[in-house]
Amino acid sequence: MHIALDARLWAEPRSGIGRYTRSLAEALVRVAPGEAWTLYVDQRAGLALPGVDVRCLPTPRRLVWTLWHLPRDLRRRPVDVYHGVTGFELPPRGRAALVTTVHDLIPLRFPALVPRRHRWVVRCLVGPALRRAARVIAVSETTRREILDRFRLPAAHVVVVPEAAGPGFAPPGPAALAAARQRYGLERPYVLSVGLLEPKKNLAALFAAVARLRATGDWGRTELVVVGAPGWGVDPAAHARRLGVTDLVRFLGPVPDAALPALYGGARAFAFPSIWEGFGLPVLEAMATGVPVVASDRGALPEVTGGAALLVEPTAAALAEALGQVLSDEALRERLRAAGLARAAEFSWERTARETLAVYRAVAS
Repeated sequence: MHIALDARLWAEPRSGIGRYTRSLAEALVRVAPGEAWTLYVDQRAGLALPGVDVRCLPTPRRLVWTLWHLPRDLRRRPVDVYHGVTGFELPPRGRAALVTTVHDLIPLRFPALVPRRHRWVVRCLVGPALRRAARVIAVSETTRREILDRFRLPAAHVVVVPEAAGPGFAPPGPAALAAARQRYGLERPYVLSVGLLEPKKNLAALFAAVARLRATGDWGRTELVVVGAPGWGVDPAAHARRLGVTDLVRFLGPVPDAALPALYGGARAFAFPSIWEGFGLPVLEAMATGVPVVASDRGALPEVTGGAALLVEPTAAALAEALGQVLSDEALRERLRAAGLARAAEFSWERTARETLAVYRAVAS
């Protein structure tokens, strides 16, 4: 088969879809080197995979790229399968069988949690894109059920293929932990939070939980370390200032993927109070590095964690109670650590790639 993927977000450091694209493409090439692979981009950005054709169609406008430049190129250079990874950007039907991945339907479920322009684009494009696709990949059963509830699609056309933590996410050794502490100046015990800094991540509730724990004396010398690129909405630092916890919260900004495992592994706990997730990859990464996880009980997080995390309502009171338990109870931390490692081991990008390849073969036939 000749298979093409939309890789425009490959080098986007803020994007979870960018990480999905990189991890999936690299795993696909490893498990199926005999297939012909093309990655479509709108700028080179250093993208290079052995044996992979990289097609650059430069244009600053995403919809013009999807609906005009890409279809013209696919007519000149036909492929068997085209995989759009964003869930709502697919070219018109042509010779290629179309596959798309839906990560979540947050713009439809919680429109206030996404920028207005993105909300409008998704509302206009997602339905037609899903109906053009020969198969729709949902990253969780939660997302699959929501797709089938909202759109008239045959149930067999929407399949679940989960994401995974990368192979580098494993319990780090003492040297890696010490290097990360020195690099980022982490002298105190810390709780970690990772994700794009946007309203969906609900950091205001997490900061309020820290304020509650400080007031009761259960926070101690611990600090909250926040990793992630700026997104949109109110600057989370403003919430920290309003709650009087700026001395307890440290923003590291985006960090390289290679630095994440040691940052996860050095934390006493990982906090993920998101209002909704279609999958929640940072939770799986944390569990893979052996960190006790406190997360919200919304969206796909119960499905992904599989009983291996402490799940609570995403409110300040519930988060404070759960974090207080984890920070004070060594036996609980050890139970969560062991359960998280076992759960994370059930996922791999090789499995994701093989199941995705099965979808390609089904539609190409």
